Amino acid sequence: MYSNMNKIYADNGATTKVRDEVAEAMLTVLKEDFGNPSSIHRFGRTARVHLEEARKNIASLINAKEEQIFFTSGGTESINTVIFGVSNLPEERIPKNKDRHIITTKIEHPAVKESLEYLEKKGWNVTWLNTDKEGFLDFDELRSKISPRTTLVSVIHANNEIGTIQNLKKISEICNENNVLFHTDAVQSFGKIPLDVTNLNIDFMSMSGHKIYGPKGVGAIYIKSKDKLSPMLIGGGQENKIRPGTENISGIVGFGVAAKLLKDEILPDAQKLRTLQLELMERLLRIENVMLTGPALNKVRENIPHENFLNRISGHVSICCKDIEGESLVLQADLKGIAVSSGSACSTRNTANSASIKPSYVLLACGIPGNYIKGSLRITLGKDNSKDEVLYISETIKDIAENVKKKTAVLK
Repeated sequence: MYSNMNKIYADNGATTKVRDEVAEAMLTVLKEDFGNPSSIHRFGRTARVHLEEARKNIASLINAKEEQIFFTSGGTESINTVIFGVSNLPEERIPKNKDRHIITTKIEHPAVKESLEYLEKKGWNVTWLNTDKEGFLDFDELRSKISPRTTLVSVIHANNEIGTIQNLKKISEICNENNVLFHTDAVQSFGKIPLDVTNLNIDFMSMSGHKIYGPKGVGAIYIKSKDKLSPMLIGGGQENKIRPGTENISGIVGFGVAAKLLKDEILPDAQKLRTLQLELMERLLRIENVMLTGPALNKVRENIPHENFLNRISGHVSICCKDIEGESLVLQADLKGIAVSSGSACSTRNTANSASIKPSYVLLACGIPGNYIKGSLRITLGKDNSKDEVLYISETIKDIAENVKKKTAVLK
């Protein structure tokens, strides 16, 4: 059995450990090639070479043109840049009567959800699409909600909380048939699922560095055509004026190196993680009063068309435990040397009142029963996890759940 003297990190959906090669490349930039890429002297030119090499690496991973990649501070800024950039397009660049409606789903990341709630308060009409119990949207409902006033459709690719992967190809076809712009939040899927933005024919895609063994504080947007949105920031010519401000060269270099290293690793990593994921899911589902959230186990085993990859992102396992608080599970697992999550973005806490934790809006949208919904647990495996760790995780969670049940029975 795995020794808990070693700490197990199984929260890779929240962030990943920076790879050694990434850290080394960043350190070189910080100590030696620290110039401003907008400067024309030797230091600046060297920094510019690093910047464009990173842009090339990101573009290559998703089959984009280098000039279609724009660096930001992370996934949230990338998402905000697209949503507010499209909503702020001048009237002459928006087709008549197409400036007041956006479509999204009820299971988006808060960066999308809260941005669109803000636009609703400003007078925009936002349609929130339903999903089924596994988190998949209905294509017929999407079609029926598009109108001549629809400007943008924004749908998360791989859900951060329940792991569901949407069919981007099908969504983009529906959007293109109706001349509607399409954005996807690919923060959880970029670098883990083969993505070809040219084949998918999408307009915008948001990405982040720290989910792919790169640094925090850096991300990117794929923009098919930059005349389709207005910049959020004003004050410089960097990133072709889409994101002005001196670039975070060390972070961008790290992001680019991480992407380059993953190019030949996506499929082998996914196959390894799929094996560990299935092992973990099967073991957790043997525990009494545990419910799987997201795609069912039989769907995770299925291979579906390559452009969709698989129904649930590899390495992602999400469950709910009946009558147990998710945060209690997380804290008790931490005491046993395991780092997992209660869903990261699934609850809202008032720091002055721990009783104000709200149920996950994602799980609510999927119809998870009330006596299960607060007991959410998300385990996201990564490159460094092993089968021994999976076995230890499953046994530990089983022990925790059984102990909580016994204590609850005594209190009753």
